[in-house]
Parts: sequence; C-alpha cells; structure tokens
Amino acid sequence: MHYTTSGVNIRLLPSYKCSFEDPVHITVSGLNAQQRVNLRSKLTDDTGRVFQASATYQADDSGQVDLNRDPSLGGSFTGVEPMGLFWALKSDTVACRFTLTDVTRPALFDIEAVSNDKVIAKVTNERHCLTDGVRRIPVTEGRIRGTLFMPP
Repeated sequence: MHYTTSGVNIRLLPSYKCSFEDPVHITVSGLNAQQRVNLRSKLTDDTGRVFQASATYQADDSGQVDLNRDPSLGGSFTGVEPMGLFWALKSDTVACRFTLTDVTRPALFDIEAVSNDKVIAKVTNERHCLTDGVRRIPVTEGRIRGTLFMPP
C-alpha cells in the first residue's frame, strides 16, 4: 500500500517486499527545503499487540530525507540509523515480545511521514520470513511436534 499527498513520497529500496533480515533503504522526497518531518513505523503482531517507533528528520535543500545519510534529531533514537524505524519498535506493554505465529504470511510494517500532525505519505513494507520455494513440512513423531523448513 502506498499513500501520498501534496507530492511527498516515501521510497523503500530495493523493494516494498523483502526478506525479514534484509536492510531497507528509506528515502522521503517532495518535502520543502529544510522541512522537519516525523517518520513513524508501526507493526501489529499476531496477538494484536502494537509496536511503534518514530524519529524526526530535517529535509535537505532539495526537500529530501535519506535515512542512510541524515540523522534522526529525536524520537525513539537519534543519529544516523538507517534501520532505526525497525529495531527501535516498542510496545506500550512492558516486557512484551513480538509474536509471529504464521511465518508463511509477511509481517506488515506501516511507515508514515507526518507534518503538522497530518499524515502526508504512507507506505507498507512486507517483510517475509520464508523465501520463495521453501517447503514447510509438519513433523509429528511420537511426542515430537515441530516444523521442518526445507530450502528450494
């Protein structure tokens, strides 16, 4: 899903879909020169718990923010942290861990650009646990229960 207003665009490189462990290069374009923008990430796990992170950035003279280059000025983390919107995700629940019970479905990370309390762009990053062609084989032998994942 991709949503934008007034020409602001969030890009995820190399793609909006990727493997769970792949790095994602996030850029925002179409901002005003030196405009401050808050980027927010949100993930809901399989139990319904919500995890969120945010960071404030300042666009360069061409109206762009590049998380590989530009430092977060505040929020869940500070400094240049290209994957900060992912690793800094936290739940409001104390000592809560992310739960993904069905690894055949992607985890959906929503990333929003917010200015003056309005969402000006939004994109969803699909992060997959299994690559194409991986076979999932249930194992039930005696008291043993599990799943065997076989590479393509």
